[in-house]
Amino acid sequence: MTALALLCAGCSASTSTATPTARQASPAAAAHTFKSTRFTITVPRGWRDATGDQHAVASVSASGQVLMLLVAEATTLNEHIDVSVAAQPVPDDQLAGYLQSVAQSGATNLSQPRPFSVDGGTGIFITYNLMSTGGTLLQDQDMVVNHGGDTFDIVLNTAQADFARQVADVQSILSTWKWAS
Repeated sequence: MTALALLCAGCSASTSTATPTARQASPAAAAHTFKSTRFTITVPRGWRDATGDQHAVASVSASGQVLMLLVAEATTLNEHIDVSVAAQPVPDDQLAGYLQSVAQSGATNLSQPRPFSVDGGTGIFITYNLMSTGGTLLQDQDMVVNHGGDTFDIVLNTAQADFARQVADVQSILSTWKWAS
């Protein structure tokens, strides 16, 4: 259980460190394909791939390897969708506890775990709130799914005011998700 708590402590704790940053508005990027060695998705319009930006990836502070980092264009917060592989696989019967451990990092209003589907597999997700260091109320959706012996963590971190619009983009990503193996 201690290993699980340590593993989970970083899985979404970074979302509480989102701080306002100035971004210049630019035309929304067209949808395009993102391909990693593990999966392929279609990036929704209005998101840019920041996976190659090591500073941006480090700011996510995922507890495993970040495979993808998408950043919302023209936002004043570090609103992003990240996909990481947990440092240690989490057994299916412990996924709910893994997700709910975000409460240890200040998350509130945790939903009950619910199922979701991705490319023929099933995982679970929760939503919750965090307060950014800048005082903005954040709403997150944290999803985990086991595939090929690894636990994949898919996180939407956004301002609560943008959640409904951006959670639709997460659904779009999941509908185009294809595992590489």
